[in-house]
Order: sequence, then C-alpha cells, then structure tokens
Amino acid sequence: MAKTKIAAPKLETPTFETPAFDAQAFETVIAASKEQIEKAVQAATEAAERAFAASKEQIEKVVKGYDDAAKFSKASADAFVAAGTTASKGAETINAEVLAFAKSQYEDNLAATKALFGAKTLQEVIELQNGFAKSAFEAYSAHATKLSEVSAKVAQDSFAPINAQVQAVVEKFVKPMAA
Repeated sequence: MAKTKIAAPKLETPTFETPAFDAQAFETVIAASKEQIEKAVQAATEAAERAFAASKEQIEKVVKGYDDAAKFSKASADAFVAAGTTASKGAETINAEVLAFAKSQYEDNLAATKALFGAKTLQEVIELQNGFAKSAFEAYSAHATKLSEVSAKVAQDSFAPINAQVQAVVEKFVKPMAA
C-alpha cells in the first residue's frame, strides 16, 4: 500500500503590531487623572477642615459650659457661705434679744416678788399679782412679736443670696433650654 502523505496546513506566524503611540491622548488622560486627583484631595481637605472646625466649635462650647458651670458652682458656694454668715449673725441677734428679754423678765419678777412680800393686805397682793401678770403677758407678747419679725428678717436676708443664685442659674441655663 502506498502511503499517501497528508500535508499539514501551514500556520502563519502571528504578528503583533504595536499600536502607534498617541502622545496627545496620553497627555489628555494624564491631565484628566491629575485633575481628578486634585479634586479628590481638595474635597478631602475641605471635609477635614469642616470636621475640624465643627469639632473645635463643639469643644469650645463644652469648655465654655464647664467654665460656666465652675463659675456657677463657685457663685453657689459663695451664696451658701453668705447665707450661712447672715444666718449666724441673725442667730446672734436673736440670742441677744432672748437674753435681754430673760434678764428683763428676771428683774421684773424680782421686783414683783419684793412688792408682794411688802404687801400689807390680801387685796394689795391680788392687785400686785394681777398687775404683774398683765405686764408679764404684755411684755411676752411684745417680745414674741419682735422675735417673729427679727426671725423673718433673718430668714429673708439669709436666703437672699441663695435665691439670687437660683435665679441666675435659671436665667443662664433653664430659660435658653425652654426657648
């Protein structure tokens, strides 16, 4: 048998052609890329600056709030000290009034007792006793009224610094929140 040869197809060797380099297109792409990068950097910088400014503003508000709170705390402490001082002086005044009244009553009682022992008749004893009781009651009523007035003034004067501080706190912190 005769062998027939089959011819193998001839393959062409591939050729790779490098496209022509377009410098203008390359420059356009580079310029557009550069522009996009610059815009992105600028946008990021502006966003960071806005965030920093907002953070700084918030921090300043917080610091101012702490400063205000510290000032109000000091003012409150000062108000309580002033109230305590006023109350203490008022207590001294009230004590002086009570001691003066007690001394006066002691002297009046001593005089009434001497008068009673010097009485010659029962009628005179009854009259002296009635007069003493009447004057003692009037003195006690007058003293009670005076102590009541002094106590009310002491209380009012003592609470004045605290009331003023409470009013200042309300004006500074509560009214703006309500608005």
